[in-house]
Amino acid sequence: MPESDISWLSLAFGSLSLIIPILIFQYYRTGLNKQLLYSFGRIIVQLLFVGVYLQYLFNLDSMIVNFAWVLIMMFAAALTIVKRSELKRKTFILPVIYGICGDLAINLVLYIFIVMSPEKFLTARIMIPIIGMVVGNCITNTIISLRSFMKILVSDENRYRYRLMAGATRSEALRPIIAEALRTSFAPKLASDATVGLIWLPGMMTGQILGGSDPLIAIKYQILILVTIFVGGVITSFISLNYCKRLLFDKNDNLQIQ
Repeated sequence: MPESDISWLSLAFGSLSLIIPILIFQYYRTGLNKQLLYSFGRIIVQLLFVGVYLQYLFNLDSMIVNFAWVLIMMFAAALTIVKRSELKRKTFILPVIYGICGDLAINLVLYIFIVMSPEKFLTARIMIPIIGMVVGNCITNTIISLRSFMKILVSDENRYRYRLMAGATRSEALRPIIAEALRTSFAPKLASDATVGLIWLPGMMTGQILGGSDPLIAIKYQILILVTIFVGGVITSFISLNYCKRLLFDKNDNLQIQ
């Protein structure tokens, strides 16, 4: 089956379906239309920009440029996580970067040594999209984990202190709080992922099939990507939470709100 394409005119007409939510939001006076137009305006501009520079990066295929772009993606993701988690940037940026590095270290070993050869993986066409997918998909879960951790810690500080007085170490006293933060972040994702194939087909798999790929090949890649995304989110959240907890307390285990 030849590769399918969408004309720019078809894309424009297809995007006109946004009029439907605009009218619904306007009818109920949700106040969301300004945000909707801003968000999808950014999506269109950013993706068009991405398409242009990815063509340039793929044609250039420079190892130095590839790694420089990966560092930019990591730093941008870390800044987004810290900002959305409402944490102090200078204090918590490094723990989040450590979490992202841990995510990449484990998942890239999977791709480089199990899925494809290092020579193939390190080309710009393979390396940049995969790393972008891994880094980008850890953002939401890490934000939820960190925000839940801080919220629970502040509201449940008395129980934390009680555990300390009962003889628990700081790590032991914080373990139930971290557990709850992880549940809050990943329980909805597990519920959603459990419906893949039964109720919905992921976007990447659908795109591959529409583009002419064999459905079984698309399924194998999608399974691997879903595993990668979930494992990466847990690793990033786990490392970020455990580094952040070192910065939130003084030497006497007293909570220091940043």
